[in-house]
Amino acid sequence: MRTSILTSLIGLGLAVVPLAAQSTDAGGPAFNGLRTPTSPAFVLLGIAPTEVERPNTPADLAFSVLNRSAAFTSLPKDVALEISPYWLVKHPTLTWEADSVRGLGSSIARTMTISFATAELGTTTRPVTGLALGLRAAPFSGRIPARTAARLRELGDRLGIESHVLADLRAERLKVLERIRTQELEAAGSDSAARREALNRFTAARGELTRTVMQSPQYLAAVDSTEETFRDLAVNREGFVLEFAAGAALQAPGGSADSASLARWGAWITAGYEGKSLSFVVVNRFLASSVDSTFDALDLGMRLIYTSGRYAISAEGSFRSFTESGAPSNEYRVAALVDFELQKGLWVTGTFGRDYTAAAPGSLIAQIGLSMNVAGERVKIPGP
Repeated sequence: MRTSILTSLIGLGLAVVPLAAQSTDAGGPAFNGLRTPTSPAFVLLGIAPTEVERPNTPADLAFSVLNRSAAFTSLPKDVALEISPYWLVKHPTLTWEADSVRGLGSSIARTMTISFATAELGTTTRPVTGLALGLRAAPFSGRIPARTAARLRELGDRLGIESHVLADLRAERLKVLERIRTQELEAAGSDSAARREALNRFTAARGELTRTVMQSPQYLAAVDSTEETFRDLAVNREGFVLEFAAGAALQAPGGSADSASLARWGAWITAGYEGKSLSFVVVNRFLASSVDSTFDALDLGMRLIYTSGRYAISAEGSFRSFTESGAPSNEYRVAALVDFELQKGLWVTGTFGRDYTAAAPGSLIAQIGLSMNVAGERVKIPGP
């Protein structure tokens, strides 16, 4: 089986074998694929591009950079790093069938991530560096739909056919090489130098045999047939999803680690339904301030997401109610988001809207960010 086709394609921890020649413009909601959502640590620092983040695929390693400058004229200062402990370790015996439906424990293990973030929260005259640690896990992370499972089995069968074609062509050409070697050895007779040269030619040709066969018209035709059939295959988990997240944020005036103190902590639940193209998510979040309990707040937010190939468009609204007496009036936030996959594993996100405290400076949301996700082969590759 050709190794170049073994590329990850998975939703929420499922990896299978798609096609190396598959175009990134091919059908299938890439936004639902292997991609870690905005870091919980960004949420705790109050700089996340979305208040209602959907449960999603944890990458082995995710790196996010945001730019919140008024006219996008300054360098990005908000950076987050997120890791998935389970997927940092290889699991050679895990198959896609075993991961299609998850129990409570396996779902938590395969979706749990730890995030770290830093952000500039102060001003040029009074600089304050924010540091945050976040944790997320989904006890319910959907399932692989029956139609996708059927296509994955069909893909395994087609890859098996490719393997047989490759093996048959290789055996046929090896017989030809062996016949040529026999003829050359007979012609060389007792000439040791000629015999050695003939054997060396045979060894070199046999070493290049697999590569040569993979370039043959017969094998390329089998590959093209598989690629054409599965060009639009997108493996995504669907159904009910439920995620818990929590974290804490510190503030360090002047950027000094010695001055860092706990400033904020929070916990929240995200629930929703993941569909093929449409997803609906709600979040219930409690945020507490360690500096002034007047700003302890309860958030309730909703988000509707439409995905198509490399694009995702969503709209969200979030209502914030302060829990302490004498607290500010209730606030709300509305935003529109556009996500675009520049290339596999690299996303750009634009957020535009109205933030909480609309009367305050900087409440207009105009944010752009990059997210890079790294993930290796996760499950046992299906074969013949």
